Amino acid sequence: MLDDVSPGQVLGRYELLMPVARGGMASVWVARLKGTRGFQKIVAIKTMLPGLVDDPSFERMFLDEAKLASQVRHPHVIEILDLGEQDRILYLVMEWVSGEALSIVMKYAATRGGIPLPIAVHIATQACRGLHAAHELREENGVLVGLVHRDVSPQNVLVTYDGMVKVVDFGVAKATARLDTQTEAGQLKGKIAYMSPEQLRGEKIDRRTDVFAMGILLYMMTTGKHPFRGDDQAQTIARISSDEPAMLPSALVPSYPLGLEAVVMQSLAKDSAKRYPSANDMLIGLTRALPSAMRESSDEEVAEFIRLLLGDRLQRQKQAIKAALEAADRRDVSRSASALSVSEPSDEAATVLEGREMTPSTDGRSLPGASSSEPPPASVPPQQRSRRNLMLAASGGAVLLVGAGLGLAFGRSQVEGRAAASPTPPAVVPPAAAPQALGAPSASVAPSAASPEMLPAEGPASSGSAAAQSPRFTGRRTPGKPAPATSSRKGPFVSPIRSPGF
Repeated sequence: MLDDVSPGQVLGRYELLMPVARGGMASVWVARLKGTRGFQKIVAIKTMLPGLVDDPSFERMFLDEAKLASQVRHPHVIEILDLGEQDRILYLVMEWVSGEALSIVMKYAATRGGIPLPIAVHIATQACRGLHAAHELREENGVLVGLVHRDVSPQNVLVTYDGMVKVVDFGVAKATARLDTQTEAGQLKGKIAYMSPEQLRGEKIDRRTDVFAMGILLYMMTTGKHPFRGDDQAQTIARISSDEPAMLPSALVPSYPLGLEAVVMQSLAKDSAKRYPSANDMLIGLTRALPSAMRESSDEEVAEFIRLLLGDRLQRQKQAIKAALEAADRRDVSRSASALSVSEPSDEAATVLEGREMTPSTDGRSLPGASSSEPPPASVPPQQRSRRNLMLAASGGAVLLVGAGLGLAFGRSQVEGRAAASPTPPAVVPPAAAPQALGAPSASVAPSAASPEMLPAEGPASSGSAAAQSPRFTGRRTPGKPAPATSSRKGPFVSPIRSPGF
């Protein structure tokens, strides 16, 4: 864990993915900002070390200077997108660019003959453009803010794989310098090897301090040596603070262009009044420094050089970010699954609402009373039980009346047939003496005792039902039409259409 933060931790709107660098004041992380509909943006987040955040004066100056630096808008200055604090972690959100620090570029180039002069000059000119944009930052009323980087070094100049140069760490370095001079007089912190003489002496500084640091970077890129570095820090400070100028680049590289050497030496003047007054002036000098036969490179040529030099690092960087994003997606899936397991109800038995069973239907909705089996008698309310019994009785009575009517019609036809064949009139049985089937309605003509239609219908019947008294039911059968077959169903009649609660 770095600085009490770890991959997957969320700071504000940003999820940390993986650390990419660590310095004396902060660590840098790759992070992502997630939006709706799958949107995400990769950013860089710098988290301040806990020890520095605990200092109220540093925290105040860091916030103030970061707000100023966020106002710088230039292609060659890394953009500050956000600033925040969470759980006592102070962080800066910056644009993410795929590239390498100039220190890495010089380290790898040293094994392959160094950086070509046209490439080195192009890197320096782009850095000068970024510095000048910061130096020219103004208030709304047009007054210069006086922003000075104060920490121009190979670690704070980024060369992208697209050939662009970005100056990074505006504001933070200035806040650190103020803290050093105001609260720790006599003690220096930071990259001493890239400080100007006036900065080392604790004097007032301006944009020319950054010009001096740019001169050191250009000297290193074109010669492979630092102009003032000694055997130890004390000797380095002494060499920068003394009036003795740096060794001429042509003493190290005999074919060094004289015009470029003049630009480098003027940038490294110990007296600030003799330096270029601005980074833009140094830029103008660089455009005229190379001989006509050696033109300055373009962004495309710088990109080709960086990719050839550091292509393996680019691939490792891409793979590491891809793996970090996949790990973040897995964490999201795991969190979503955990949330669903908590919010989704478990499988339970059917819920009874107001005495009625709720059974899920095929379309996912619940139909009241649509149970797949008859509820036990004890679970049916008395009113519903009475209603069901009445409907069952009426249904059974209807079946019985149909059977009885068919029997009467068949018996009458037989009697009429016998009367036509015999010359003697048939005996008329008085209605009171006619046999009557159990539960059957009374009839004026008694059918044959052997008629199967006179067998009592199964199920309960009511002698006082409305169907038995209906004038439509005459007991006659239409000639030529067969009698309808009776049902052989056993048990109580159940309607195929069920009412809710029945």
